[in-house]
Amino acid sequence: MRLRPFLPFLLLLLPACSSSDPRTLVDEGSKALNSGQYAEAAKSYEKALAAIGEDSKNPDWKRAKLGLFKAQAHVDPAKARDGFLQFAAAAPSTVKDDDYNLIASELGAAKNLKEAIAVLEAGTKAYPESVHLDALGEDLAKRAQESGDEGALDSLKGLGYVGD
Repeated sequence: MRLRPFLPFLLLLLPACSSSDPRTLVDEGSKALNSGQYAEAAKSYEKALAAIGEDSKNPDWKRAKLGLFKAQAHVDPAKARDGFLQFAAAAPSTVKDDDYNLIASELGAAKNLKEAIAVLEAGTKAYPESVHLDALGEDLAKRAQESGDEGALDSLKGLGYVGD
């Protein structure tokens, strides 16, 4: 079989295999995240953010940022916590209480209570009346009690989520 007539067509398909389109990369990251492939998800989100740069007006920018922190919650929780808190401090009008809830919930689900509580604490300072964060504090308190994590329980007690 002769491949030469098909070569131009095959060359056109090659760029599609390794996309640099931010939306495609964010979608790939979301699929990997939902499949539990956290390291792959983080790579896709990082590539998307590199393609977007600091264009915070790009509709995929925040989605890529939050996706990256969710993926990191499973592979590098300290990096997820620190990255999200820096993001929140740098863009306070962009980050809402449900964003704090999203990242802290993901950290808690990954059994990274220390990091989840740090995000919860920052979120409750920024949004003291948030029902999302209040419910999250209760959930993290249950997780801490179930795991017997005394450090987490002490931190949550200081935030008012664990009784005296």
